[in-house]
Amino acid sequence: MCGINEMTRTLEGEKGTTICGNVIWLVVFFAFALSGSANVVLAQTADLIVFNGKIATVDGNMTMAEAMVIRDDIIIAVGANQDMLKLAGPDSKKLDVKGRTVLPGFIDPHWHMTGFMPQDFPEVKGINVPPSHDTGVVKKGIEEALKKRVKEVQPGEWIIINPTGDAARQVILYEEITRTDLDRWAPENPVMLNETGSGANSQILFSTKAREIIEKELPGFKYFSDRDIVFDGVNLSGLITKDILLKRKEKEYSSSIKKLLMGESSPKGITTLGTRITRTPLNSLFLLDQRGEMPVRFGWLFSDGSFYNGDGFYKRFPNFAGVGTKYLWGLGSGEEVTDSPSTALCTTLPIINRELKERLAKAKIDPCFLHNPVKRATVKDQIQYGRGVEYHASGDKTVEILLEIIDEIRRETGMTVEEIREKRLTMEHLHMVRPDQIPKLKEYGIIMSNTPGYLPYNLNPVAPANVLQNYGEQYLGWSLPAKSFINAGIRTVIGEAFGEPFDAMKMLITREACFTPRLPGEGEIGVEKCKVLAPEEKIDRNSALRMSTIWPAYYMLKEKELGSLEVGKLADFIVIDRDYFTVPEKEIKNIKVMMTVLGGKVVYATPDFGPVDRLLFKTPEYHGKAQLAGM
Repeated sequence: MCGINEMTRTLEGEKGTTICGNVIWLVVFFAFALSGSANVVLAQTADLIVFNGKIATVDGNMTMAEAMVIRDDIIIAVGANQDMLKLAGPDSKKLDVKGRTVLPGFIDPHWHMTGFMPQDFPEVKGINVPPSHDTGVVKKGIEEALKKRVKEVQPGEWIIINPTGDAARQVILYEEITRTDLDRWAPENPVMLNETGSGANSQILFSTKAREIIEKELPGFKYFSDRDIVFDGVNLSGLITKDILLKRKEKEYSSSIKKLLMGESSPKGITTLGTRITRTPLNSLFLLDQRGEMPVRFGWLFSDGSFYNGDGFYKRFPNFAGVGTKYLWGLGSGEEVTDSPSTALCTTLPIINRELKERLAKAKIDPCFLHNPVKRATVKDQIQYGRGVEYHASGDKTVEILLEIIDEIRRETGMTVEEIREKRLTMEHLHMVRPDQIPKLKEYGIIMSNTPGYLPYNLNPVAPANVLQNYGEQYLGWSLPAKSFINAGIRTVIGEAFGEPFDAMKMLITREACFTPRLPGEGEIGVEKCKVLAPEEKIDRNSALRMSTIWPAYYMLKEKELGSLEVGKLADFIVIDRDYFTVPEKEIKNIKVMMTVLGGKVVYATPDFGPVDRLLFKTPEYHGKAQLAGM
């Protein structure tokens, strides 16, 4: 560990180079020459000293320290307790972490944000239909709920019906309810029928009046038939509710989104998020940033571009990647849903499960959404004219198509490999990546974003992405092959941790997936089953930590500012209740965040941490249930 005469700073680069006593002491030297006392100058610059901790800097050497010094929102020194405490001045605050482990704040570059609190906006609350395993019962429930709602609203008012579960999914997929039915039951109202609860791609259907409204707002929507969009319920329901039903409600929305972010990020130790976003929530975030009220750092990407204009939209769209403030900036553009493990894997492998094969045929599902020429053209433009991010690549065929699109761009434009690498393109979820694809992914510098929460799909007998059952156990090594990515030198991260970063890390470290059936057909309800899947793809703890901190900082275009606790970086860190580096592997998922600090200001603390000076909090609204000390 470096002391005050050996302060460390990791230079830019994957491995990092440790330098002791150069950069920080140049500052001290000139300060000393001007004032005659380096200690006095440094004491004046210390706002907060965090000490008595096991601080994992996550620099190139995974250096550990006892203390760090923060000025404004920047780390200005890291080292031993005795050296860092000497830098305290009369106005400096001190935070004794009592020997606990301190980690950089987590960065989740693929966080699915619902974007609003439904109870805050009655107009976007759907009418729930009681779940059933009988499609006839579900269909009747949808019809009755819709007809009842028609009597309660005015002509032209939107009606949203939300049936839930697998039977509801089948009713829409198998066209047991069609647009004609919706038009007959509600002739004067725009209707959105959105099955929920089946995963990333809930099924969706619109009435004719609804489509007419949508096409005025989203000109590209007219290129998509009901069958084209049936699989895109999560994206489209959010797009319609936010940018049509909640149009011009940015001020109200900003309060709702702030509550959402405060409740879903800080308690989990997440200090930076990346997500696709639409107009209304983005304008709301701009308002929060202007008011200095952002509760988390936020990288946003514009998505669903094919619904706006499938013909040349991104040729005219500015490349805003990296543009913004320290709390809110652009990541690029992405169609995102180019396939979905919740619908079916877009893979080159034959399906060995006859039931799944018959079901997909009956539903007329092509799981390779990039076969749609509008979506493919949109993705091509996004990559060629800007930065393409968050492309679902759940199946190896989608990976193949995305690589083909890049090759096509290079042939047509003469773009070099290095120019492609500079874009930092990303692929997400990675439920099936072939070993022979890894060299090309490495060559193009594709950032691979693993979603550990999809590993349990391999234990769910009704999941289309169950590799064990539907394709064969020999292909389990294709599922989230994080170890292979790392060994090949591919930038790899954890994305969409489902709000549980430690559980996500534990799954990649142990490769143990656990699944508890909730519905008949999935197994014995409430009885957990666990299995180690492709143990050769296990990763070590340091790699898992880097996949949640410094490596996603590169994905977020902020590796110089975020992801590690080094001199010159933003002071985003968490304090946890047990030592990540020594706790048994299976218990990593049980680690709790006791404190989250954003830019040197506390935004979350549990009572178990102990008394916290109330002046250390960003604002009083973050006090929560924390024990308060001081004035």
